[in-house]
This record gives sequence, structure tokens and C-alpha cells, in this order.
Amino acid sequence: MAIGVDSSKWKPRSLKGTPAAKAGYIISACVLGSGFMVGAFYQFSGLTKNLRKNIEPVYEDPIEVVERKQLISIGITPRSGDQIRKLMEEENRPDLPDK
Repeated sequence: MAIGVDSSKWKPRSLKGTPAAKAGYIISACVLGSGFMVGAFYQFSGLTKNLRKNIEPVYEDPIEVVERKQLISIGITPRSGDQIRKLMEEENRPDLPDK
């Protein structure tokens, strides 16, 4: 160790208040600002209408999920395929008195 060098002030190295920190803040602000601008352009521009129409089905629920949610909302418990098959077989039995 060199004489006259205070090694206690070496670490921790702080980025706060340095030109590198300022550059990092500027870069992050530019990235966020450009992201907001691209998002606003995508959302409100007529140029991206076809792109939005093509992407829209990705966000829609399949018809089975929609029907299941409707059944749950009116209070009918959803049944599995095995339960439905069992009920259909019981309805088709010829030995039942209501047939």
C-alpha cells in the first residue's frame, strides 16, 4: 500500500451524484418516454387499425370459457364431460319408468 493513501474511502463506490448516474437517468427517461410515445401511437393512430384487429382474438376468451363463466354466474355448477355422459346414458335407459 502506498504511503498517504486512505484505503477506508475506497468502498463502497457510490454512483449517486456522479455524471454516470445522470447519464443513466437520462437514458432511462428516454426509454420510458419513447415507450409511452410508441404506445400512444399504437393506441390512437388509424394506421395500426388492421394490426389491432389481427391481435384482438388473442385477448378474447374461447366460447367454452365464456359459457362456463355464464353458468357459474347464474348459479349452475359446471359439470365435467364424464358427468354429462353419465347423465345422457341414464336418460337413454329404456328401463326407466318415465320412458
